[in-house]
Amino acid sequence: MAWAFSGKHRRLVTRNLRIATALTAPSPAELRRMVRRTFLNSGNNLLSSLRAALMTPEDLRAAIDFEGIEHLRTPTGNGRGVAMVWSHMGNWEMLAQLVPELGDYVNRIGPIYRPLENPLLDRLTVERRTQQGAMVFNKHDGFNGPAGLLRSGGVVSIMTDQRAGGHGELCPFFGRLSSCTPLPALLARRTRAAIVTLSITSLQPGRWRLRVRPVPDGARTPEVLHHLETAMRDELTDVFWFHDRWRIDRTRPLSFYTKDSPTEPARLATVPTRLIATLPPGNPDSVETLRRILEIRPDARIDVLDPGDLPTLPDDERIVATPWDREAPPEHLDGLLKRIDESHPAPLDFALLLDGNADLAKASKALGLRSIIGCHVTGKPWTRAFPTPHDAAGWRELAEALAVTPITKDT
Repeated sequence: MAWAFSGKHRRLVTRNLRIATALTAPSPAELRRMVRRTFLNSGNNLLSSLRAALMTPEDLRAAIDFEGIEHLRTPTGNGRGVAMVWSHMGNWEMLAQLVPELGDYVNRIGPIYRPLENPLLDRLTVERRTQQGAMVFNKHDGFNGPAGLLRSGGVVSIMTDQRAGGHGELCPFFGRLSSCTPLPALLARRTRAAIVTLSITSLQPGRWRLRVRPVPDGARTPEVLHHLETAMRDELTDVFWFHDRWRIDRTRPLSFYTKDSPTEPARLATVPTRLIATLPPGNPDSVETLRRILEIRPDARIDVLDPGDLPTLPDDERIVATPWDREAPPEHLDGLLKRIDESHPAPLDFALLLDGNADLAKASKALGLRSIIGCHVTGKPWTRAFPTPHDAAGWRELAEALAVTPITKDT
């Protein structure tokens, strides 16, 4: 039912799965099947989590197949802590219910969690997670608590699949440059803890498989995220893809708001950040914006609309020109942008319309692009407007403005 009527969430799940599967490029029919299956699994997992909360640990344990549990048993048996890296996948809430059944393998277990905005729901969630003996650590309270548990041979579980914002480390996640939490690698390094990943997959309604895999000692954040990807690929349709994992900023779509430049980590990305672009007629210097974007973000792919009078573009496979008739009726633009969007496994991310074409801006909005930027424009649907630069240096500065991190108290 939700799949049929919630267009917003269907588009978000489709976008996330297009990025997550871009390197394997499933057919449109297979992608639609995956989206629908994600909705079905999410509904089943929600209902199952409500039922699991009422089950005894013994009954819940009987509904689970464990694989790789020795990767928890060996480190904790030697008095070593374990940082468990996992994602919003399957019936993830049931892990806290299993603490008594995991007693042979772990000393104590505690998740790091983000408090809910609703105090009542937050209290109920904490009570449910701790009723079987688990500890919980508020992410806003610092990391002395989790570090202490690891040093004492306990297990700290860390949800690692969401955006980390300006405090994250830039690295590829499913091939796409992302801001990712460095916490698992940092805690392991400081406490000599082992790292494992956990996947939770649905075998059938009310039955799951928990699979634990080891991560090599000394792994840094990019390697940890690579191993988390492997765990999530056990069944991508069991992942909760309803959060905007690869959301871009409306006004600075090339920025992650981190202190570090994205340029070097972007060289490791295998799934591009995509933009559609137009250039103003009779202004060859505007090509410098495209050139500078590719310097700042080597992972970018630029689809340029070509009305037939484009200046000479850089000889770069990351720039793709598509014929475009400026005189075509506005109603034809939706189809044009849709075809460009579907020309690559990864979706379009934003529009950079340097000619200020209002009809293209509306078509970009209809396509669902979050950031629509133009020159010499005002009002909606534009998310940012620039004055038209007067020289090549100005056009390069425009590109830099899309990637800069604003100076704040934290930067």
